[in-house]
Amino acid sequence: MAQYQQADLISLGKVVLALACNSLAGIQRENLQKAMELVTINYSSDLKNLILYLLTDQNRMRSVNDIMPMIGARFYTQLDAAQMRNDVIEEDLAKEVQNGRLFRLLAKLGTINERPEFQKDPTWSETGDRYLLKLFRDHLFHQVTEAGAPWIDLSHIISCLNKLDAGVPEKISLISRDEKSVLVVTYSDLKRCFENTFQELIAAANGNDRNSS
Repeated sequence: MAQYQQADLISLGKVVLALACNSLAGIQRENLQKAMELVTINYSSDLKNLILYLLTDQNRMRSVNDIMPMIGARFYTQLDAAQMRNDVIEEDLAKEVQNGRLFRLLAKLGTINERPEFQKDPTWSETGDRYLLKLFRDHLFHQVTEAGAPWIDLSHIISCLNKLDAGVPEKISLISRDEKSVLVVTYSDLKRCFENTFQELIAAANGNDRNSS
C-alpha cells in the first residue's frame, strides 16, 4: 500500500508540473531543469517547492502531511471560493425556481381572466369564483394612486403571488372597478377558487381532446 501511495504522490508531482508548463514534455527527465526554471519564473515558491518535493530524491518517503504546509493557505482559499460559488449557484437556482413558479401562476391566471366564453356562457369569467380572480388580477396590476396615476410595485405583485401560491390565511380586500363593492377574502379562499377554476378549464380541454380524437 505504501508503495502505491508513493507512486501516486510522484504522479501528482508530474501532473502539477505538466499543468504549470502547459506541456507533457516538461515531466520528461531531460527537460526537468528547464521546466523548473519556467516554474520559478512564473509561479510561487510554494509551487516550486511542492514539485521539487514530489519529483526529487526518489529514496525519500513522501507524505501528504508534508505537502499540506506548502499548499494549505491556498487550499483553504480555493475551498472557500468554491463554497461561495456554490452559494451563488444555489441562490440563482432558487431565483429561477421562483420565477418558474410565478410564471405558471400568471399563465394559469391568464387562461381564466377575461375569457370571452366558456361552455356557451359569455358571462363565465365575470361571475362566481372567476369574478374574485378578476378582482385579484386588478389588485395585482391595475391599482392607481389617489391622483389616478398607475401604481406599479413589482414587490407587491411578487408578494401577492407568493401568498396566493402558499394559500396563506391572510385576508385581502378586493375592490370592484366602480368602487361600489368590497370583498374581503383570504388568500386561502383565492387559491381554492383559482385551483378549482383552472381544473374546470383543464377538464373541458381534455374532454374536447377526447371528442376530437
